[in-house]
Amino acid sequence: MEKIKVGGERFPLLRIAVMGVLAGVANGLLGAGGGILVVFGLSGLMKQYEPRDLYASALCVMLPVSVISCIRYAAEGNLSVDGFGIYALPAIAGGILGGILLGRLGGSVLKKLFGSLVIYSGILLILR
Repeated sequence: MEKIKVGGERFPLLRIAVMGVLAGVANGLLGAGGGILVVFGLSGLMKQYEPRDLYASALCVMLPVSVISCIRYAAEGNLSVDGFGIYALPAIAGGILGGILLGRLGGSVLKKLFGSLVIYSGILLILR
């Protein structure tokens, strides 16, 4: 199996490609969830990395994917400008705060926060 070199280490190219495609499909289809798949994928491959590095990497991967998904939603007429306007500025402020906190919280706290968010989101989606 062919491998790709990242940061001095070698990782299976096919596995990374499949994870990337799944993350993109989840994000494009559901509007979210791709980042969660990237975090799980990276944490399985890059066990020696700190959680904060994995979360930051996942965010950087998902930024262009989210922009492309948003453009496709708009092209198909599925983008609510009202919905975007309500959340955009507070979400940007939250992103800044989250970026600051990411650098200050320990890995075990970040893992617990991430896991709690995934569980809470899943429960809400099932119950609503």
